[in-house]
Amino acid sequence: MNDETAEPLSCPLPGSFRFEPSPLWEELQRTSPVVRVRTVSGHDAWLATRYDDVRTVLSDKRFSRARLLEQGAPRAGVTKPRPGSLATMDAPEHTRLRRLVTTGFGHRYIESKRPWIRGLAVELAEGLAAAGSPADVRRHFSHLLPIRVICEILGVPYEDRDDFAAWSSSVYTLSPEQADTVDESYDRLEAYIARLVAAKRSVPRTGREPEDLLERLVALSDEHGHLSDEELVAFGINLLIAGFETTANQLGTFVVSLLREPGEWSRLVADPELIPGAVEELLRLHRLSETGQMRVATEDVELSGVRVRAGEGVIAAIGVANRDPRVFDRPDEMDLRRSPNPHMAFGHGPHFCLGAHLARIELQEALGALTRAFPEMRLAVPAEDLVWRRALISGLEEIPVLCGQRGERGEGTT
Repeated sequence: MNDETAEPLSCPLPGSFRFEPSPLWEELQRTSPVVRVRTVSGHDAWLATRYDDVRTVLSDKRFSRARLLEQGAPRAGVTKPRPGSLATMDAPEHTRLRRLVTTGFGHRYIESKRPWIRGLAVELAEGLAAAGSPADVRRHFSHLLPIRVICEILGVPYEDRDDFAAWSSSVYTLSPEQADTVDESYDRLEAYIARLVAAKRSVPRTGREPEDLLERLVALSDEHGHLSDEELVAFGINLLIAGFETTANQLGTFVVSLLREPGEWSRLVADPELIPGAVEELLRLHRLSETGQMRVATEDVELSGVRVRAGEGVIAAIGVANRDPRVFDRPDEMDLRRSPNPHMAFGHGPHFCLGAHLARIELQEALGALTRAFPEMRLAVPAEDLVWRRALISGLEEIPVLCGQRGERGEGTT
């Protein structure tokens, strides 16, 4: 299947957008670990599926993010990469900007938000209970938690949530016919964050600490000139979109995954200390994307016996690499006590997800609140009947559950 003259496979692969990976993933990883694919945008690229190859693509300086900005560069989705973003930079520019934004987004600052996030998760769990039966976990919980959190941390008005949620959802489309809509949504996001930056810059800061992350970065830019307005806006967009869409979809998928596996939800109810490890295992087990992260080779590189030539794109299939039997024992089984668990759900190398710690806190506190509030929660319909969103960042459209109140009867696990 590595014959360069053969017709490329479509990416996403047939059989995608469901709980279990496409059967092709395992076959490719075993027999053709680096294979030609054609993306929804019509670009040809290589798809790397083995753990070691994916780590190389994500961390080796011979694979570039900045070259994604070049005319004709391959894309995994429909959205065109924009300049000024951490996601489209290589060292040394990426190193400089990452160091600057990390000063306002450090581990200690994010950890200080945990009690507030815990309280928010409890509040939303109460709202889920009040929503009736069956209740939609996505609508009443997993969609709301990350929006509230990212608004609080970034400094985005919560009343604007419907607008930026719609724009961010559009940006992740896999439908080429919506390309114009995608560009319009991204333009609207840029204009929105630019207005927000200007508003925060106009507020006097004398004698007080910045109230949110965007205000911290505006102050850093104004005082030292290390961040351009283009970089400020690009960072705000990246954090707003990624911080909302990724966690919302992960959380919903995690809840269903635990409910569809007999005994797993009850195991967390009985032993909350398992929750941090459960989050890591669920991150490993479930594909946030049915494609992967794109890079462009800057010189000829060999991956698993295949020569990738300079200028060609390579998609690092993180989701399937996280099930590589060369690294993970019983890779298709859920093991909430798995240790070690060197998954790459947050990436690897210089572009390791800046918001990983925030996402972990949200996922841990969300599962903690839900298992405490609803020890007998169960799906209201078979898991196989749930509908997946066909998007670059995938998740479930609706998650109807019975919260375990007296007299409720569910469909059970499937």
